[in-house]
Amino acid sequence: MTDVADLVARAEAALGLLSSSGESELVQGIPCATYPLGEAWASQAKALLPPAPAALDAALSWLSARAPAWSVMTRQKFASLDVFTSRGLTPWTELPVLVLVRAAALRAARTVPLEVGPAASAEEFLAVYGQELAPLVTAGTLADAAYDHLVGRVDGQPVACARIRRAAGTAYVSAITVLPAYRGQGFGLAISAAATHAALATQPRLVWLAAASELHPMYARLGFRPVDTHVLLTSAAAPAGT
Repeated sequence: MTDVADLVARAEAALGLLSSSGESELVQGIPCATYPLGEAWASQAKALLPPAPAALDAALSWLSARAPAWSVMTRQKFASLDVFTSRGLTPWTELPVLVLVRAAALRAARTVPLEVGPAASAEEFLAVYGQELAPLVTAGTLADAAYDHLVGRVDGQPVACARIRRAAGTAYVSAITVLPAYRGQGFGLAISAAATHAALATQPRLVWLAAASELHPMYARLGFRPVDTHVLLTSAAAPAGT
């Protein structure tokens, strides 16, 4: 799975420049992006390959000038390298990466009556995703051809959502959210399956996502398999937020 993990790392780096609502820049070869959310994960440098010290310093300066809290993403196997630790960067959170390896499993996944289609507006998507995340979902992102925003509805009311972003020939499924009243009933599985189907329709080289370990059994049912772990690093000088 090494080649697959490397492809996902390249796609993750490319996502750092896929921004229709925030600010992004390639800083000495390191993709950097920031959104006005005040959280460390919302202002990020994606150093998926070991960076040159000067390049990392430039990226850290770019982040520090724009946000009080920020993070640096790298692969787990690189997180303990001196280029990171000598700058006081330590692991904050791990993001296991899963790749779709068995698309046939999707056929039996939707077991609840969920009508899934494109979001009618940013407001409809945010009704599920969370209004506090409005900087991530705007009219611009809804119009961007690199994105798909899906909403799952029950009796016409939005109860679930998911987003697909295309980068480096891959399709990344994210923003999977279910309203609290509908959790534990199969709606998370259903919206994930629908988003994966939609991602496959563009015939990417692979479909992938990041999910906490407790969700891996659900994604295994959909045909996903863990292939790597990405890590967010932070510094004591840059509070991680909540």
